Amino acid sequence: MKKEQDRQESHRRYSLPGLMLLGSVLCFFAFAGNVSAGLILDAELQFKYEDNVVGLLSDQQRGGVGTGTGATPVMMAAASGMGSMVSGGKNNYTGPSSGSSHSPGDFSATLFAEAGGYGDVGMDSAVFAKGFASHTAYNTYTDLDATIAGVSTGVVTKFSSSVSARAAVLAKIKRFGDSARDSNAYGGNLSLKEKLTPAIWLREFGELEKNSADQSVFSYTGSTIGIGAGYAFTKEIFATIGYSYLVQKFDDPSVGEMDTHTAFLGAEWALNKNWAVVGEYDLQLSKDNATATSATNNIFSLALRYGY
Repeated sequence: MKKEQDRQESHRRYSLPGLMLLGSVLCFFAFAGNVSAGLILDAELQFKYEDNVVGLLSDQQRGGVGTGTGATPVMMAAASGMGSMVSGGKNNYTGPSSGSSHSPGDFSATLFAEAGGYGDVGMDSAVFAKGFASHTAYNTYTDLDATIAGVSTGVVTKFSSSVSARAAVLAKIKRFGDSARDSNAYGGNLSLKEKLTPAIWLREFGELEKNSADQSVFSYTGSTIGIGAGYAFTKEIFATIGYSYLVQKFDDPSVGEMDTHTAFLGAEWALNKNWAVVGEYDLQLSKDNATATSATNNIFSLALRYGY
């Protein structure tokens, strides 16, 4: 009986991305034929350094070694203060040592790409559908290595010459170096952008994600809200600044809830029509409410970006 339930649950989990992909394709072709259509093709190679790795945030875009005491994996994950459920080893991240909120730092590299299309629906709106994939490799903590692939579909609407909105739904499959983290996720996001002057813009955004992992200690419901602003110094160079707040409510009560505040400052230099170099600094403040453990992570990143 249990095997049959597991099989049905696995079927539901693995079918979700396929169903969303089918819906995305049908949605796109239903509208794209009415008027003009275009291609989405983007890629990015990013290098990042974190001075205080937070394992429970390893699959987020914005972003003590096991003691052998006989504690269960779930207990070790909670007691480590934002650690992970793995056995001891030189390439495994197990969180900060007992009584500390500071973990070692690490370098990582991420390769990201997305491809799809969009079609206009009326003069002021367009629908889009795309697939995306990324791979992140850590220098030391290889159990945090992540391969994420998914699909997304949504609509972009222009309310006026200065105000526009974007809404999307998406589904992801996540695979990690530590298979206990393997998961499927689905969710949606919404953003509103205001162009205050030709050189200044504001953006408000929100996102919901339901992440179902192979082990409940890594399953959560996440919600994010944030605000950002940008200023164009020239046609080629502009800066961004912003803030986001993430709440992750984990299914396992021993992990509980984690709150993460992130302030970011970035700059982009367009090399030509398609290529750009992007640098960013993120100050990330996280608190694990189950253990009252807080962590501060300074994140420095440099990326080469391509846009079709």
